[in-house]
Amino acid sequence: MQDYNINVNYTQEQYVSKTSPKYEPFESKTKAASNLQKEKTETLNGGKIRKVAGIGLAVAHKINSYVGEYTENTVSAARRTVGLTYAAFGLASTSHPLIAAIGTAIYTGDKMIDYGIKVNKENLSADFLRQLSGGVYKARG
Repeated sequence: MQDYNINVNYTQEQYVSKTSPKYEPFESKTKAASNLQKEKTETLNGGKIRKVAGIGLAVAHKINSYVGEYTENTVSAARRTVGLTYAAFGLASTSHPLIAAIGTAIYTGDKMIDYGIKVNKENLSADFLRQLSGGVYKARG
């Protein structure tokens, strides 16, 4: 039978007694880190301000819709909704300016197209009614 000689390199950790001032249990190390994190998060920073402002805008939008339904003044409610939407884009520009600018441009373009379609429909309807009633007819081109 052959004998094998296996060499193992290791370092022995020094034993620290629980009564020694150098002894720190694992739990206390993690608690110290969490206390440090808690102190960092307790300060008022920009992220919290944006969140509070975003919630405020959402609440204002909901209140606007309720007031518009209650008073049956949908035109004013729609105008306030557009204002609140632009305020939301302004708030978004504090954290992501490029995305907010693109969103504002797309929203404005969409509103312009919707308005142009609405005006064109009303003009066509008015021209048709004018033609039926025998009024002065002006062709739109």
